Amino acid sequence: MKPNFQTMSKEELRTYVLNHRDDEAAFHAYMDKLHAQENRIEHPAVDSFDELENYPEFARKLQREASKQE
Repeated sequence: MKPNFQTMSKEELRTYVLNHRDDEAAFHAYMDKLHAQENRIEHPAVDSFDELENYPEFARKLQREASKQE
């Protein structure tokens, strides 16, 4: 029996997706939650990590989130 993805927090759903990488429904539910975030930052795809210098706000957000997970 699958969990109810709608009632899961973003963090719970992320953990579930990482542990069940073949579950496409969970992945899509997670992406829907990410797209619904108000503080979401849109940016075009980059070809290399060096290009992240062109998006300092996004790079700072990545650094903050990485430091939270340590």
